[in-house]
Amino acid sequence: MNTIRLYKFKDSISRKMQFLSKESNLDSLDDPIHSKLLDIEIVTEYIINISNDFIYEDLSYSELIHLCSSARKTIEHYFVKSNIDYDLI
Repeated sequence: MNTIRLYKFKDSISRKMQFLSKESNLDSLDDPIHSKLLDIEIVTEYIINISNDFIYEDLSYSELIHLCSSARKTIEHYFVKSNIDYDLI
């Protein structure tokens, strides 16, 4: 048995973290005006136990979704992106 990590971002599943590079802590955004100016993106990380003969490229999107539903651990990463396409940290 091996353990892999899969990342779901919007409607895609990949083996690498998406282009968003830094996790943001949203606790400091108490002002509602600031939250209206931000776009929040969520990348879900699935930690999955697989067999040794697992081949990622052989699975369809629906099979990957089913595989993610059997994850032993799930972690959500929150990223903040402004409306002008610059990452805010």
